[in-house]
Amino acid sequence: MTTYVALLRGINVGGRHRLAMADLRELCTDAGCEGVTTYIQSGNVVFRHRARSPGKLAADLAARLEAMTGFTVAVVLRTATQMAAVVDDNPFPRVPPTELHVTFLSSDAPPGALDGVDPAPFAPDRFVLHGRQIYLHLPHGMARTKLPQALDVFPTPVTTRNWKTVLKLVELSSG
Repeated sequence: MTTYVALLRGINVGGRHRLAMADLRELCTDAGCEGVTTYIQSGNVVFRHRARSPGKLAADLAARLEAMTGFTVAVVLRTATQMAAVVDDNPFPRVPPTELHVTFLSSDAPPGALDGVDPAPFAPDRFVLHGRQIYLHLPHGMARTKLPQALDVFPTPVTTRNWKTVLKLVELSSG
């Protein structure tokens, strides 16, 4: 069995798209997930599953979520190994953890996808695209920057987590 981390986009944010974590755990268990654990209320789930295709598993979970809630929920999956690599590949190892966020892409970025984004107007905010992640160094926090909106150019779903959450999900998925 493979250990996965499911990152749900837009769950319980700003009072919209409410979903109880107990319901989410039950939905995952009904989908064949084992050892299901959720972390905070924003749609982070760690579990084991026999799926051979992460893409099909993400689509199945998204369909089940829509059937349960009535709204579309994007599901971005990473294996435990991939999550650990997110930490290892951090291009900003010396910045305070409170200033670091990671945007997870559901598929590979097309070549040159961010070439049209001029980083200068966003300084001191910085970003690095690495694999299926965009690392964001946001010295003044997520609420005060326009950088994530400028980077929202991908045709497939993305979702962002702060560094503390990334580290906790790595911890939960490595057990």
